[in-house]
Amino acid sequence: MKIKLSSALLGLLTISVAASQSVHDCKEIKLRNVQQIDAGAGQVVAVDRTRRVFHLIGSNWITQNSYMKHVSVGPAGIWGVDRQGFINKVVAGKWTRTAVNLMKQVDAGGDQFVTATGTFQHQVSKQQVSPTANLCVNRSSAVAFKTPGNSVSTVWTATSVDLKYSSCGRNACWLTNHQDEVLFFEKVDPFTCQGMKIMRKVKGSLSMVEVATDGSVYGVNNEGQIFRRDGISIQRPRGTSWTHIDVCLPARHVSYDLGRLWVVTKTGVALECLM
Repeated sequence: MKIKLSSALLGLLTISVAASQSVHDCKEIKLRNVQQIDAGAGQVVAVDRTRRVFHLIGSNWITQNSYMKHVSVGPAGIWGVDRQGFINKVVAGKWTRTAVNLMKQVDAGGDQFVTATGTFQHQVSKQQVSPTANLCVNRSSAVAFKTPGNSVSTVWTATSVDLKYSSCGRNACWLTNHQDEVLFFEKVDPFTCQGMKIMRKVKGSLSMVEVATDGSVYGVNNEGQIFRRDGISIQRPRGTSWTHIDVCLPARHVSYDLGRLWVVTKTGVALECLM
């Protein structure tokens, strides 16, 4: 299949000419005006443009009229960033606020550890670092958190780039910044968050990137094109190349779990596509 390459896409395909895979088996899900969706560990959660949170139960999207600007689900449970920027965790079916504030986005896909991007400020110590901070809540603290405002142990990494999005798998984290550069942390220890200090660039240009529970990596560029990272293995944790995934509609956000690619288009339509 021939692909007409834009200048932005040419910048992405610097390792090799990307293959293209068309996804035909897609269906529109029963939500409207979707802003963001996340899948992991067999669960799916979504946020609409009013910030209402939905959880897929069977074939129904259930909401408890809770409001978050970003949500994530994975081995660490269900986590979110509320409209005031606090990180929250679902405990006994209720959103429970931590003391970590001023965050933009959170990811629960790591090996029971949690990462987030934004300006880090702890409500108890009032410690604040650069807005380029990438925050990690280690496994022990993420699992143990149960009560509102309870202290969580955090490790942050300040970088020379303004981070926009982060997502982790079992051992590695992928990030993007506001220049749409793709960044990579390898061998992240879930108990100490060590490994977060060694950041490497991956050739490519993406607005957001998501790591699935199984380690698969998908992302979206600023033109709304979806890409999958191929060749990821223990020996090559960064993979080897990008494959363009064609779903016909420009995308804003993607997430992958258990053979299903969840796509949010730029118009707020959400799709479930079998891969």
